[in-house]
Amino acid sequence: MADHVTDEAAGNSPSVPSPSNEPSLGKTEASLMHQISVIEKRIKEIELEQSSIAKPIPPNIQAKLYALRKIQLDIVDKEVQFHLKAHAMEVEYQQEFNECHEKIARIVNGLDVPELVDFNTAPNDVADQPKGIPEFWLTVLKSSFLDHMIQETDEPALKHLQDIRVQLVKEPEPGFELQFHFGTNDYFTNEVLTKKYFLRCAPNPDAPAKFNGFEIYNCKGCTIDWKPDRNLVETTGNSFFDFFCPEKMSNADYDADFHEAVLECDFQSGYHIKETIIPRAVFLFLKENTILGEEGHYTCCCDRCVYIDCLDDLVAHQSHNAEDEDQLNQESNTGENVDETQEDSI
Repeated sequence: MADHVTDEAAGNSPSVPSPSNEPSLGKTEASLMHQISVIEKRIKEIELEQSSIAKPIPPNIQAKLYALRKIQLDIVDKEVQFHLKAHAMEVEYQQEFNECHEKIARIVNGLDVPELVDFNTAPNDVADQPKGIPEFWLTVLKSSFLDHMIQETDEPALKHLQDIRVQLVKEPEPGFELQFHFGTNDYFTNEVLTKKYFLRCAPNPDAPAKFNGFEIYNCKGCTIDWKPDRNLVETTGNSFFDFFCPEKMSNADYDADFHEAVLECDFQSGYHIKETIIPRAVFLFLKENTILGEEGHYTCCCDRCVYIDCLDDLVAHQSHNAEDEDQLNQESNTGENVDETQEDSI
């Protein structure tokens, strides 16, 4: 969970800079400006809280607001029913979507060879062409924001990925299962690797305003039957195949905020596979569906992606933040001591 905070200090430069003390003064000024901004923000929050307390709402307005909030809660309840029916309809249409995905899979894996219709193209001689479309799904995954999850050591195994499907579930509880179909490879014996996501569609009684339809609340991976000395999860440290081992994300050494951030990113990855990678695979392969962030790459919607290869960075960042806080405190104390010394001398 990386928070990018930029501290800017604006001040008048001295007429005659002093090379010996300018850096320390700049650092002290920056730390003081940071502390002032924090204090000012807190003061505004307190003033806002006090203003709401100091101005009681008239009874007739209270009655109107109570009625309005009750209507608002009715809207949320109707949204719950809407999302449940939408999910049921999605399950109903699943077979029709699967027929299209099956056609894609047959072409990608060389089972069907479509004829070229453009008379200006070269003859479609199957004997001179590779079977299907090599590395189709590896290319698709690397064209999505999940690219950061794929390590170089994962690619030989992912080249055998033949298809990715989603199986929607309505009962006993809503959810979906991601299915990764693999051909024979040198890494594991599984033909299909799966990951299940469990959904809930109910507002939080303590925060109904935050309701936004279905949300993932849990997930379950699968056991990968690795071949001897081929376990990418154990031998390479970080691996795309950690995705199928969600229990690896649980570690008693980390705090609740860390776990929440990791799960948030994992749930976002699952939704991205279901909502974008599978239904838009051909567009992704052809680079026609590139939704890029400001820096020209895919970004996790939570804007604090800590999944897999970022875990070490998060721990280092937490430690760095603690050191920075201690340093700021020390600089603040130093600044106070300097001020007291100056006052004494005056």
